[in-house]
Amino acid sequence: MSLRVRLTLLVTAVAALVAALGAYAFVSAFSAALVGNVDSQLTLQVDLAARGLPPPSQAVRASALPGEFLVQVVDPTGVVRKASSDAGEAPLLPPALLAAARKRQLAVTTRDEEETLRTVAAPLAGRPGWVALASVSLAPSERTQANLTHELVIGGVVLLACVAAGAYVLAGAALAPVERLRRQAARLAADNEPGDLAVPPTGDELARLAATLNELLARLRGALARQRRLVADASHELRTPLAILLAELELAAQPGRSPDELRAALASVTTEAKRLNRLTNDLLLLARRDAERLSIDRRPTPIGPLLAASASRLARRAPAVRIVTTPPAEDRWSVAVDPDRLRQAVDNLLDNALRVAPDGSDVSVTAHEVHGLLIISVADEGPGFPPEFLARAFEPFARPDGGRARAVGSAGLGLAIVAAIAQAHGGHASAENRPGGGAVVRLDLPLPAPPTHGGTPPLDTGPPPASTAGLS
Repeated sequence: MSLRVRLTLLVTAVAALVAALGAYAFVSAFSAALVGNVDSQLTLQVDLAARGLPPPSQAVRASALPGEFLVQVVDPTGVVRKASSDAGEAPLLPPALLAAARKRQLAVTTRDEEETLRTVAAPLAGRPGWVALASVSLAPSERTQANLTHELVIGGVVLLACVAAGAYVLAGAALAPVERLRRQAARLAADNEPGDLAVPPTGDELARLAATLNELLARLRGALARQRRLVADASHELRTPLAILLAELELAAQPGRSPDELRAALASVTTEAKRLNRLTNDLLLLARRDAERLSIDRRPTPIGPLLAASASRLARRAPAVRIVTTPPAEDRWSVAVDPDRLRQAVDNLLDNALRVAPDGSDVSVTAHEVHGLLIISVADEGPGFPPEFLARAFEPFARPDGGRARAVGSAGLGLAIVAAIAQAHGGHASAENRPGGGAVVRLDLPLPAPPTHGGTPPLDTGPPPASTAGLS
């Protein structure tokens, strides 16, 4: 069932409910008015019957009262002493109601075998126990009420038909812009070409919907472009080590290879396999980041030993470069982070910095807390980042022009991994060039609780220094 039909049915159902309640209230009020009018006439007949009686000192003779109403005068013994021609000799009310009427005026509706009667009874002033009664058939009122109900039903059906037709037309008019947007989106999907939905110039909800959908389409196109670029870059990076592996294996399989040649081929295969494994793990981490499934396990972690361990591991790659860590290894200051992820981020930052750091220069690694943030910086004295590269330094496979990172074997995933780990901690990463030369990359990681100081407090509580860096 279409939305247009559902809206029409809903509006019609609400209109039917309102019309039924209104008709019921009107018929009830009209019926009450009819009965009230009958009661007024009956009360008048009761007063006239009482006025036609002789004084209490004289006996009342049974006689007929003129008129179309049924009128009776009943004495205390229950005998009808005066009555209209059609009222009969039996009281119009049963003894229980007569007893109540001797005390106060009452109006009751009774029904005999043929019709419904409305009766008003009241005690006679100056004649204790005497009751005057006036009664009339409610058949004319019932016919009037039935005719009114019939006309209301016919009018209600016509009204609901008009409401349904109007609701169907209005729903179609209201949904027409939405249907136009749907058709435009279907054409864009069928053509598989970039394009935007036409935004109505009305400035209403539909215009805002079209603008929002255009923003969504732009983000989807950007995500698709990034995905395609990532797949292309990953395929390019995977092709080289796979080609080397195949070549080495083919050469090793040839007859006449010496043991030294086989050992060299095996070493080359091992190196390329490690490169493939590292690249695959990096791609898997980035895929988990994009799917928002990169989890972290926060626990108290001594920062000084963590930085010193990373510096010790990476120092062997560039023995001519000195790595300085702050706080030092013996400082037991702890914060709640994921030590494995943070160690991976620091390793990547140091690896990038050492790739471009000149011999004899320093690479500094600093960590401190400021206002609930753990700030880790890695700074080098290398050539720094090209200015146009800073905006995309943390994108996967992003490398500066000139191929320096590729020349030393980088796949361009190091800083992307660092940014993913920072985001998983709820923070972010940034990169900039130092005024005196070199680059700095910084991690800002919010801490969930005040850090626990197991030893020396943080060395620096001032503004955070610039962070680490190198080429990705």
